[in-house]
Order: sequence, then structure tokens, then C-alpha cells
Amino acid sequence: MTGPPPSPGPDRPLRLEDAGEAASAWVTLLTTEHYNLQTQRAATIGEVNGRASVFLGAVSAGLISLGFYGHAGRSGGTVTFYVLVLSSLAFLGVVTFLRCLEISIDDRQFTIRITNLRAVYAQLVPELSHTLLESTGAEQAVVMLTPRRQPFQRMLSVAGSIGVVTSVIIGADIGVLTFGLGAPLAAALPIGVGAGLVALCTSVRFQSARWRGSYASEPARRNV
Repeated sequence: MTGPPPSPGPDRPLRLEDAGEAASAWVTLLTTEHYNLQTQRAATIGEVNGRASVFLGAVSAGLISLGFYGHAGRSGGTVTFYVLVLSSLAFLGVVTFLRCLEISIDDRQFTIRITNLRAVYAQLVPELSHTLLESTGAEQAVVMLTPRRQPFQRMLSVAGSIGVVTSVIIGADIGVLTFGLGAPLAAALPIGVGAGLVALCTSVRFQSARWRGSYASEPARRNV
């Protein structure tokens, strides 16, 4: 009876021939896991695109409705209608931002696990290692902006862009509500702008905190 394959160690990397008769099972297991991870990545990308499309479509329809309502010259309940529309869009934006951020973090974890699988392929079959280059290096090497401008880097993602649009909607909502409560326009405008800036800073800080938490948990998740 064939014994279990020798355990790999620092001085003995894992090789496909060590599996013996179980070699085909090893390959099937790895390729199946790779396929599942790729499928999960495709699902996350599809969900992000769908949620972003729904949100932007709702924003477009909401702004059109506000434009038609204002153009009609209706005076009764104008502020109430504006607040209802903007508040609904703000809520949709917040939940879309949170979900897209969660999906982005999940997608990064799937990418890390796929990269680890590629490293296993290269270890099992060294002859193929030159075609399975593992991406390495600091994250700053692949970002679009310099480290001093990293807060803006987050805005390049779908979640970051939605966070910016949602912050503008929140600012407009607060400004309209303040004006509707009797404040003069000169006071309502800066209050709305300030609320939008606070919402924007909050979204950036929240996004950065969630990504830092994801980076901190990476060593435990790199095992495939």
C-alpha cells in the first residue's frame, strides 16, 4: 500500500510526483477551486455593476422629476417633495456604497486566493513557473496616484465614486431641509455644503478603515 505523500517543508517543496496515484485528484481539486474563485469574482463584478447602474439610474430619474416639478411652478409641498426624493436617493446611495465596498474587499480576497493557487501550480510543476508569475511588490507600485494623494485613490473605485455622489445628495438634502424649516438661502447653502463635506470625509475615512482591516486579516486568509 502506498503511504501518504511526504509533507512539504522549507527544504522540500511540494511536487506533483509526491502525490503518486492521487496526482489527478490534486489537479482536479486545484482546478475546481480555481474555477469556483473565478466564478465568485465574476459574480461580484456583475453585482457591483448592477447596483451602480440602479443607483445612477435612480439619481437621474430623481433629478428629472425634481426638474419637472420645479418647472411646473407648484408652490404647495415643494420642499416636502424635494426632501422626500433627495432622502430616498441618499438612502439608496448609502446602502449601495456600503455593499459595493464590501464586494470590492471580497473581490480582492478572491484575487489573493487565485494568486496563491497560481503559486501552488508553479510549485507542483516547476517547469511551468515561468508562465505563472506571481504579482509581487508594494501596493503603491500599481496605484494611479502618489502616496500623498491616497485619499483620492479610493474615489477611483465604484464604491468611492458612489460615495462622492451620495455625499452631494446628502448635502443637497440637508440644505433643502434647512431652507424649508425657515432658514434664509444664504444660511441654507453653506449648511448644505458643510453637510456634504462631512458626508464625503466620513465615507473616505470609513472606506480606508475597512480596507486597513482587510489588509490586517490577509495573512490568515492567504491559506488556500
